[in-house]
Amino acid sequence: METLEKKSDLLGLQTDNNMEQPFTVSSLKKLVAIPDHTDVSVTPEERVRALSKLGSNITINEDITPRRYFRSGVEMERMASVYMEEGNLENAFVFYNKFITLFVEKLPSHRDYHQCAVPEKQVIIKKLKEVAFPRTDELKRDLLKKYNLEYQEYMQNENKCKTESLKKLEHQKLIEAEKKRIAHMRQQQLESEQFQFFEDQLKKQELARDQKIKESIVMSEQIDGSMLSCISVPENSSLSTALLEKKERSSTPGSAGHSPPANQVLKPAATLSAVQSK
Repeated sequence: METLEKKSDLLGLQTDNNMEQPFTVSSLKKLVAIPDHTDVSVTPEERVRALSKLGSNITINEDITPRRYFRSGVEMERMASVYMEEGNLENAFVFYNKFITLFVEKLPSHRDYHQCAVPEKQVIIKKLKEVAFPRTDELKRDLLKKYNLEYQEYMQNENKCKTESLKKLEHQKLIEAEKKRIAHMRQQQLESEQFQFFEDQLKKQELARDQKIKESIVMSEQIDGSMLSCISVPENSSLSTALLEKKERSSTPGSAGHSPPANQVLKPAATLSAVQSK
């Protein structure tokens, strides 16, 4: 499009240059509202409309005579025809739109337009009817066809990218879900191991406590048994002695009353036998 602007300037035409003007709210709104004709993401109709607005972006200078504009118009139509033959549909469409806009909309409002009678004027009027309008319609159809193919290809790529993105997102969700599941299982396993460890510790403590109780009972029984044996031996000896004495007393002949011991009874008899022998 730079070539278009340069050649338009050479032809004595003035085009609005948004880059040289200060940014205002209205200019920003225009930039937002008008899509770029090279943007394949917009619809074909919007792209053609953007080219039409680019072609109609012309202003005239009252100080330049209409004769000069007519002569420049002949050159403009010639360049548009060359672009069309080369297959450069966009440049051809823009130049034909500039040609139509200049000589149908802009130049008739020039103060000297009606006083201008030059041969080029009739040539321009003839070119408008026989060339500019028919070719502009033809170029519009070709551009719509071309942009429609580009738009369909773009949408297919977009749908493909969206499908791939959805697949990646779904795959990522599955990975995240699996990670959460594994983390949950590990947490449960850790809690189970901790619970089992605490349960084993409690069992060990209970077994140790029961063992201590059993040992205490056994030790207590042993101590009690030793004390009983120490106490029972003297009692049994006295009882046996008493029983033996009682048995001896019962087995000695004599009166039922108290009888002296044997040595005391035998002693007078021994003395008597000794006297008699003398």
